[in-house]
Amino acid sequence: MAISIVSICNRALDLLGADPITSLEDGSKSANLCLRNFDPSADSVLRLYPWNAALRRARLPALVEAPAWGYLYQYQMPEGPEPAFCLRLLELDNGGDYRVEGRRILADYAPPLDILYIGRITDAAAYDPLLAEAVAAKLAVHLAGNLTESGSRIEAARGYLRDILAQAKAVDAQEGGETGLVIDAWLQVRR
Repeated sequence: MAISIVSICNRALDLLGADPITSLEDGSKSANLCLRNFDPSADSVLRLYPWNAALRRARLPALVEAPAWGYLYQYQMPEGPEPAFCLRLLELDNGGDYRVEGRRILADYAPPLDILYIGRITDAAAYDPLLAEAVAAKLAVHLAGNLTESGSRIEAARGYLRDILAQAKAVDAQEGGETGLVIDAWLQVRR
């Protein structure tokens, strides 16, 4: 089954023991809550970790106006169209000193500035299955108070979010050349 926003929302609702939705516009309380909370939940999970599915590269021109002080150049972070929107700057190609202020990058490096960043994913089909599960868990945490009055369900959703984030990060890191770090840590725990 292809990953979709509705399937991620239904997974979140399953975690809370709530009825599934057929679409984000079906008029139900659950659909309205999912519609309102999906994007903030997804963006916050994407910002937490450099997920492979969300990595983007860009070459930025300098803005005409230089910073008032401290740096020689400023650059506008990617803002659109989707999925170019920058949720979090990860690194500059030259690995040097920089500062993010608002939606601008301040640096002493002459243009163009090559960056690696986390971009917003608008097509849920591009989500890795574990990333989708992490977003569903985060969404469940956001929905729990409105859909259930059970403190134990709310805490269970928070605990599941912590667990799935740890698992998803470990698997995702293995695809980014950090396999040794994940395996070595696992082996040390097993000893």
